[in-house]
Amino acid sequence: MADVTAGMQGDTILSILCLKNRAGFFIPFLFLFLFGSSLYANSDVEEIKNTVISYNNLLIKAAKNRDFIKNFDNKKIFEKEATPKVAQKLYIWIASWQENNLYMDATLLKIEFENINTQGSNAEALTDEIWRYRYFSYTPEGGIKEAYPPSKMYYKVKYTLTKDNGKWKIENIKVLSEKEERLKKD
Repeated sequence: MADVTAGMQGDTILSILCLKNRAGFFIPFLFLFLFGSSLYANSDVEEIKNTVISYNNLLIKAAKNRDFIKNFDNKKIFEKEATPKVAQKLYIWIASWQENNLYMDATLLKIEFENINTQGSNAEALTDEIWRYRYFSYTPEGGIKEAYPPSKMYYKVKYTLTKDNGKWKIENIKVLSEKEERLKKD
């Protein structure tokens, strides 16, 4: 009987060791799963922020480029960060100004992401933005003439994004509020 009891104690000790080994095996995977999910969510948030900022930087560059509207395919530069529909709307907006010899010289002074919500392949980002801009026209001699004085604009904007082939793209932009502050000439 002593042999049977000793065998049972050995089995119990063996069982405990196996559980410890399993826990030692599963705990790192559980940690990686939980931590990895958090990293994945954070990478989506960072990618959404980068998409919105890059889109605005593309807008700034295109709006003051004198040759931008000479080629309709230039709208495709916005398709890196936006859906074709949004890219075309922006191209038309820029073209409507530039066809009247008006070019925007803008600077995004500050952008704060108030909130970013993701659900699967859809997301919304709310921002508070401060822009400084002025409009100018080119003179026949090649110089620049101010057409609209410098202003500081305060916007609250809602960007709606969708994930397209693993890349976040803006599919809608809605200005929720705006306030203009006229600046004195430089």
